[in-house]
Amino acid sequence: MIHTLTLNPTLDLTYLVPDFRHDDTNRAHTVYRAPGGKGINVSRVSTRLKHPTVALGFLGGHTGLEVAELLESEGVRSWFVTLSKMTRTNPIVQDALGEQLRVSAPGPSVSGHHLQALWENLFSLRRPDWLLTSGSRPQGVPEDFYARVLRQAKLEGIPTVVDADGPELRQGVEERADLLKPNQYELERLLGRALPTLEDVLGGCQDLLKRGVGAVAVSLGGQGAVLVRPDGAWQAVPPQVKVHSAVGAGDSFLAGLCSKLAEGESPNEALRFAVACGTATAMNPGTTLCQLEGIQEILPMVRLE
Repeated sequence: MIHTLTLNPTLDLTYLVPDFRHDDTNRAHTVYRAPGGKGINVSRVSTRLKHPTVALGFLGGHTGLEVAELLESEGVRSWFVTLSKMTRTNPIVQDALGEQLRVSAPGPSVSGHHLQALWENLFSLRRPDWLLTSGSRPQGVPEDFYARVLRQAKLEGIPTVVDADGPELRQGVEERADLLKPNQYELERLLGRALPTLEDVLGGCQDLLKRGVGAVAVSLGGQGAVLVRPDGAWQAVPPQVKVHSAVGAGDSFLAGLCSKLAEGESPNEALRFAVACGTATAMNPGTTLCQLEGIQEILPMVRLE
């Protein structure tokens, strides 16, 4: 079971245009509407993998209602706190070459009683195999909220995953999360230094293990991903594919990794499966994410070291 926490969900609108031009009308030939947010995407993919999950967070207004309806149509179990203000909408414009313009809108403000209701939701459900905290904080959420969630989870024996950037990722280090999932650029910002080679990335992950983090999984784009734990380090490299959209690829990777680890798979094989999930998503347009059939086609072609 994976519980995902998304404090600032979105309704993602992906517009496919033949040729993006500034200061001109760009006519889309296709528009995709999908629930968005790191944790929500992890729950969407986990559901497609037949792994139980619950998506938690805040939703509000007619966009929040649409997000909830879209999740229900995909069979994703959710337990959101309802806000009076509207869930944000994020537009994504993609041209025929796959180049994207992504706009991240601010989210609605959250009050104290909303936070208390979310806290009760988080820790009244039965103990999951993983509790994922992900993404940005909307207005009204204290800076240390992730840290408080991670501390409480540790007290209750719940393994934690952090997929975030900046202060939220640093809190994952300080609270010794069981798994961190940065991409290379987020890892560089966290450590305050460039990591141009694979050896540098592995060294950065080892530094985090020395600070008490349980494991680090770093997504590396076309180079796949690495997983570093006290018992070993692995890299999984996907085959070369045509990338249609990178949106949600990292979230799909994390869903595959956590679901397989929860099911008792070895870390190396869980990593290989996770990279297949991320690759399958990158091959799909918009924010459609991966399906099990596509994952199974790619999996034999993922190289593991």
